[in-house]
Amino acid sequence: MKKSALAWIGHPLTVASVFGLLCNDHLFKALWPGVVTGKLSDLAGLVVAPPLLNLVIRVPYLSLLLTGVLFTLVKTTAVGAAAATQAWTLVWGPAEVLADPTDLLALPALGVAWWIWKHPASRADRLARAVAVVPITVLAVAATAAPEVFRPYSAYSVGVIGEWIVVATRGGLSYHNPVPGFASRDGGRSWYRREVVRPPATRTSACAVDRCYRIVPGRLKVEESANGQWMTSWEISPSDQDRLTRAYPPDRPEDAVAAESLAIAVQSRPGGHVVVVANGADGIALRDVSGAWRRLGRTDYGFDAEKAVSLSAPGRYDDSVPVAAMLAALAAGLLTLACGVRRLGFVAGAMMLWAGAWLLMRESDPYLLFDVYPLLGLALLPNGLALMIVSSVRSPPFGRGRVWVIGVTTGVAVYFAIMMPVYGWSVGVLEDYSRAIGLAIGQGIATAATGVLVMLKTPTTREFHFCTDAAR
Repeated sequence: MKKSALAWIGHPLTVASVFGLLCNDHLFKALWPGVVTGKLSDLAGLVVAPPLLNLVIRVPYLSLLLTGVLFTLVKTTAVGAAAATQAWTLVWGPAEVLADPTDLLALPALGVAWWIWKHPASRADRLARAVAVVPITVLAVAATAAPEVFRPYSAYSVGVIGEWIVVATRGGLSYHNPVPGFASRDGGRSWYRREVVRPPATRTSACAVDRCYRIVPGRLKVEESANGQWMTSWEISPSDQDRLTRAYPPDRPEDAVAAESLAIAVQSRPGGHVVVVANGADGIALRDVSGAWRRLGRTDYGFDAEKAVSLSAPGRYDDSVPVAAMLAALAAGLLTLACGVRRLGFVAGAMMLWAGAWLLMRESDPYLLFDVYPLLGLALLPNGLALMIVSSVRSPPFGRGRVWVIGVTTGVAVYFAIMMPVYGWSVGVLEDYSRAIGLAIGQGIATAATGVLVMLKTPTTREFHFCTDAAR
């Protein structure tokens, strides 16, 4: 049976590997991130890459050899991984390719690719499959560098191993990073990167010669006891703790990491002892031999007091808050205008306009091969606006200018009514974030209702009474 580049890429096993790659990288990695899904991508990718490369160079032996050599270089050298990251980012957008020698366990998959080349499928079937599978294969291989998902860094365990203080951390990019950590042998003055294969046992209390320390669950707080009575040794107020947690935003809400004390360790030092507390997203807290406490933020090479988020810095609220405020303001403004224009065509156009704005502002799904929602939003926006303009032109001219002034003013007022409590929380005027959000919602509803009532009292020719009836 004749062998060809299309026969290789259109073989049923190649096609199955393509769809396996798509499902793994766009579904399974999100549901079950870890070593298994990472290795499945490598296996399927090594089956798919040689026939795809062979479409260009047309030399099967060389395609297999190049795939194996390049894969080995990328997975065993920092230079190869960096070069692959840059190349992938240039062609397909931001991504990270990691060096991981254990991925070489997938190299036998090249033998499967070779077997597929030596055993082509029937001509009619393979040509039909090849026409459909080539573009899908390109997308599937590109998808193996799955969208970067950032998980906030977190110090979750700390312990003393010999003369070393070892802090285990997690977070960052990719699905299967080795367990990282940092260690110090000088009482926390300097830190070194250290891979933590087995994290220290989590302890919520620890003792020195003359006193004991314990963390308070759910708080950034440490208590100490020298005579059997516990007293506060160090703490961050609950309101500041909430602000610190929000200072480390994840890419996905389910990956949020709290800033709270999780583990504690004590090490005897000349002149006294030091205490180290793993504080989740906020890094660590360190008590030196003099008894002074300070917060240390995580860096690429350890922990540094200068990297700790300042308690006086503006609080960070989620990016979705101003987006929601804009959509609410747009809805309030359009509703107010509709109550002034009072035409069904205007209402339909306003709904189309708002839906288009929502589709454009919604957060895109990084696991979709193609996000159609922005295109749909671009189609709805101009059509909705055109329908609104036509309907408003056909309405009676009496009071038309006043209607638009009230509608636009209502929209702007609603936006600021929602955002002002959030701004107040950010600068410290309001302590509780949930209270600020509740106040924002209440003020937004009250402002929108005021705008609608003002519009209903504005004298216009009432050809359509749906707003009046609704108000009753």
